[in-house]
Amino acid sequence: MKGKDIAAVLNFSSFRPEPDDPTASWKRRFPNHRAIFFGVGKQTLTVHPVGKNSRVGEAEIVPDAKELKEPLANIAPSLITNSEGGWCALSLNTRYVISLEANLSRRPGSEAILKTNPRTVLGGRFERGKRYALTHNPETNSSILLTCDEEFVKKLETQFKEAGFQGGRICCGAYILLLHALQAVNVTKGADKSASAFILVFCEGAVCALVQSDDKWVELRSRTDVYEAGDISPALDLVAPFQSRLPSGIPVVAVADTVLPGLDEALAQAFEGHPIQNLSQPNLLWNLMIQS
Repeated sequence: MKGKDIAAVLNFSSFRPEPDDPTASWKRRFPNHRAIFFGVGKQTLTVHPVGKNSRVGEAEIVPDAKELKEPLANIAPSLITNSEGGWCALSLNTRYVISLEANLSRRPGSEAILKTNPRTVLGGRFERGKRYALTHNPETNSSILLTCDEEFVKKLETQFKEAGFQGGRICCGAYILLLHALQAVNVTKGADKSASAFILVFCEGAVCALVQSDDKWVELRSRTDVYEAGDISPALDLVAPFQSRLPSGIPVVAVADTVLPGLDEALAQAFEGHPIQNLSQPNLLWNLMIQS
């Protein structure tokens, strides 16, 4: 046995999942490792450094990032030097669709099968050249389906690899935040009660709105590239029509990738008569990524 192998046993690194194993959590794969998290939009790129203590640093916005190749080449040397091996995670904030579907296959392991043989799960909803993720409503026959453009994902993977980064995970930030909000809404309802809420997700320009009435997912709307630089007024204009369709007194549950100043006040004005619950925290998306 070589010396490095003995050291790996002594410091327990030999028992950890491989860094490129997407089935394991980021925290298990990269304990006490510096890394970089990127938010990728249509014309924007945000950089979030992660320290050895898994604390996410202050975000930086890369200007003129519509074409990523040159901006990535400019920032890569310093970022890779300040990380360990150039490992990074990406949040896609553009070129995806989140939709509400019904009667999709729920055979055991369907969510895993979706990654290798999506046609089996999606049937007529399957499209070539797409990647999918799926969450079923445990109480009804509805499901939330995430659809991403595979060519776009592969292009991103290539661009980051050519710049010297190693991709540890690619996700859709709005989808992760939506599931986080759903868990928060449903975990408190009690065994003999149903839960209702109007969930609003804001993630680096992307917006997703879901109406849950007595455990049923009634309506979902998702759009990317809606707002910029934290100005959520275009997003509020987009979801304002829900006000007239919401059940009386249903709570509005908001969640954003980070704290958005003035969000509570804006929601209280836009959805008068509905209690407001804001789940947002600083760097929430990336802290969820570290744990998952």
